[in-house]
Amino acid sequence: MNNNKNMLRELNQLLSKSSNYYKQLVIKNNLKFDFKKPVILFGAAKLGNVFTRFFKKKGTKILAFSDNNKQIIENIIDGIKIVNKNEIKKLYGKDIQIVATSLLYLEILTDLKKLGFNRIFEQMYFSTLYSKDFDVLIWKNDIKLIINNKKQINLAFDYLSDDKSRRIFFNIIKYRLLLNKNSFKNIKDFESEYFDKKIIHLGDSEVFLDGGAYDGDTTKLIIKESKNRFKNIFAFEPDSKNYKKINNYIKLLKDPRIKIFRLGLGDKNNIFSFTNEGNLQSKVVEYGETQIKIVPIDKFINEHITYIKLDIEGFEKKALIGAKKTIKKYKPKLVICSYHNLNDIWELPMLIKKLRPDYKIFLRHYSDFLMDTICYAT
Repeated sequence: MNNNKNMLRELNQLLSKSSNYYKQLVIKNNLKFDFKKPVILFGAAKLGNVFTRFFKKKGTKILAFSDNNKQIIENIIDGIKIVNKNEIKKLYGKDIQIVATSLLYLEILTDLKKLGFNRIFEQMYFSTLYSKDFDVLIWKNDIKLIINNKKQINLAFDYLSDDKSRRIFFNIIKYRLLLNKNSFKNIKDFESEYFDKKIIHLGDSEVFLDGGAYDGDTTKLIIKESKNRFKNIFAFEPDSKNYKKINNYIKLLKDPRIKIFRLGLGDKNNIFSFTNEGNLQSKVVEYGETQIKIVPIDKFINEHITYIKLDIEGFEKKALIGAKKTIKKYKPKLVICSYHNLNDIWELPMLIKKLRPDYKIFLRHYSDFLMDTICYAT
């Protein structure tokens, strides 16, 4: 109990400072990036694309990408070559500015330091100082938004049902404010993601709803964790390429209990533009060539759902609102990704408690960074 009080006291002390204080702290604790000088982006995947747009907007020349994936070395992305990390110093010198644009940024930063580079930056330096310039919500490290939600953060902290959840919540908020990499030590979980056995207890006739079914990875996990004892699986995947993958997998199973829908989930029937990338990060966008249909769970599924998993790239809150009747009536187990939007970590527990105050809320974290924070409700 005292530990929780101490955490809450420290949390409120952190939240009592201004956003400018934290930005100045980032500047003080890091080298200053020079936008007039060129840069190399280490990480040529999704996050590399995010930072390509950012630096082009800033007018900074991107000399090259680099990546630990040897299979893509020498490839060209948007006219920019991917070079071997061992060639960077010879080509550009040890003082070239390098930004780690990968989820494995800690490993990259360590490697680059060993190789003798002097001007290395992590992505959160930029998404904290220039949060308005980022269009991918998880990278908008909006300190002002955090501080302005002090009351809601305190309320969400109180809603959490165990010390481990409160520690995860505290450390993630603390990391976003201080960018202290040690914040992720001792909070990573190694239980089965979506099926933490200390929290989720499955019966023999569960009705699963899988929002963000991707290529069938969660369906496979459901079959494994339930020992193939379940009543139904309703899987939703709006990305046509991913839908094809999971549909082919389900056809091979020949199991009539499993149904797949090429639909997104939200708070009401709607049509949205979509990236349709055929990967884990396909998402709704303001403009796009592909359009998808969004449906609310309450109006589409007329079943006694017992388990809802949502990993839908920032649409989790809307999908919960679209399932409020189902949640109020049946109290299904909820397994909700709580990291796609910065404020998910406090807004989703608050929403779940509002829908059904008798839920117990837990957080578990499954990565070494800001990804894969899951809110469980039972």
